[in-house]
Amino acid sequence: MKATLLNGLFILIFFNIINAQDPHFSQYFMSPLTINPALAGTGYGKFRLMSNYRSQWNIGRTPYSTYTLGLDANLFANDKKRKNIFGVGLLFMGDQSSYGLLKSSYVSSSISYHQNINEYSSIGTSFQATLGKRYLDIVNLTFGSQFGKNGFDLFKSNGENDLGNMPMFYSFNSGVLYTYKSTFSHFDIGISMFNINKPSQSFLKDASQRYPIEKVIHGSYDLSLINNIFLSGNAIFRIQSKQNYFAIGSVLGFDMSEGINQKIMYVGTWFREGDAFYPYFGMLINNLQFGLSYDITISKQNLGPVNPQSFELSLIWRDMTRLNGKIRCPWK
Repeated sequence: MKATLLNGLFILIFFNIINAQDPHFSQYFMSPLTINPALAGTGYGKFRLMSNYRSQWNIGRTPYSTYTLGLDANLFANDKKRKNIFGVGLLFMGDQSSYGLLKSSYVSSSISYHQNINEYSSIGTSFQATLGKRYLDIVNLTFGSQFGKNGFDLFKSNGENDLGNMPMFYSFNSGVLYTYKSTFSHFDIGISMFNINKPSQSFLKDASQRYPIEKVIHGSYDLSLINNIFLSGNAIFRIQSKQNYFAIGSVLGFDMSEGINQKIMYVGTWFREGDAFYPYFGMLINNLQFGLSYDITISKQNLGPVNPQSFELSLIWRDMTRLNGKIRCPWK
């Protein structure tokens, strides 16, 4: 019999549900719609298809995993006279933890508008709505009511059917973004808020259990160097409830393009305060770009007999028909 655990494990899972944070990526810079809806439509081409996969704490049979599939576009891209951006975005996200016992799924729609201030600067605002659902697999959990003289009987009703049916919840998010662009450099800084309405997410229909507001500050800087080499860096600070984290890093891009064939290699590293640093490697080949990172844990969680392993894979496919010149920043 596959043992999942008793009430103790269930209590631990339930505690994690109440105190859960929004899913995060080490490659947050490759998942723009999860850090600020104002980034919708700000890519180099007319639209971007984006996907991320994270496998975290892979120390047992089933790690904590998070995955996304997103699309964003600039609806003004075909109008060459318009320099403003009218962005839209759609994002699907899912995660699972605790050996697949707890699963979540989300779908978000975003809209943004960026108005030019002058020849070099613009400011944008945005709104995002998210529909979410969480699932608890109570079939593979064991409860005290299922214990008998011969041990646990998984075919016996546990009397906890309501726990597996959490109502859907709605979340409202918003953000602003300031952008400065010149011939050889690019800078932006943004502020966003998630769960502004503090949605309820209790399996027991407890109205006091609500998702805390998350606040995000992020920025990036890109600089064209010599001999087809360029530098891109960014940083992020997130705070939700009593938990927060800060990450910063940069990447060097080496342009190996020949004629109309784009080929750029990215190598860099990021640092997440008090937790890990993670090297990043990426390649751009024409429309398709992929990135791979691996978390090297430096926190006290790495002192046990088993070294936790976390890695991420990101993919972006860009429509390039509107692009003039070469791509400098890997996350645009």
